[in-house]
Amino acid sequence: MCRRVASQQPDKFMDAKKVIITVGRALWEEGLVTSHGGNISCRIAENRILITKTGTKLGFLSEKDLIEVPIPSTKEDFPQASSELIVHSTIYQLTDAQCVVHAHPPFTVTLSLMNMDIEALDTEGKLTYRRCPVIEVNKPHASWELAQSVAEALKNNQIVCVKGHGTFAKGKTLDKALFYTSAVEFSAKLLFNLKVK
Repeated sequence: MCRRVASQQPDKFMDAKKVIITVGRALWEEGLVTSHGGNISCRIAENRILITKTGTKLGFLSEKDLIEVPIPSTKEDFPQASSELIVHSTIYQLTDAQCVVHAHPPFTVTLSLMNMDIEALDTEGKLTYRRCPVIEVNKPHASWELAQSVAEALKNNQIVCVKGHGTFAKGKTLDKALFYTSAVEFSAKLLFNLKVK
């Protein structure tokens, strides 16, 4: 889990940074993000998160690409933070999330544009997440509307897809959020192949 006890265990903060860097690399290697797409965050204290900065390349992160911010906070408060800071912040406020992964998995986004929720047909998907709802908003990037809609959907789901945009997954650990993202994309690829054929 990405947690930090500020004065007692400073190494936990360093651990959180290392995990974000590792997960960013995995997202890139699995083709779940574009070169500069996606963002990652994790809770490091009750009202603080560590989040990737705007414009970073998730596959090639370093510690300087991460910023610590309070909850709640917005891009106006912290211009260096990811453009999706308002979404991450709202998810932490309204759900039980400890970590959040936002990715752009291509088959999942394709199915969202075909107005299809991702219902797991494969065994791993059924055991992992079962369903990834697709939501549609008027402003699907870095908006208050997006933040509220995603957080509401994540109250009862581990992962959600914003139509034409990408997924937001929550987890108790970043590894879990990565797993949900990867599992949904695997299911989406199967569903796409079945639908096309």
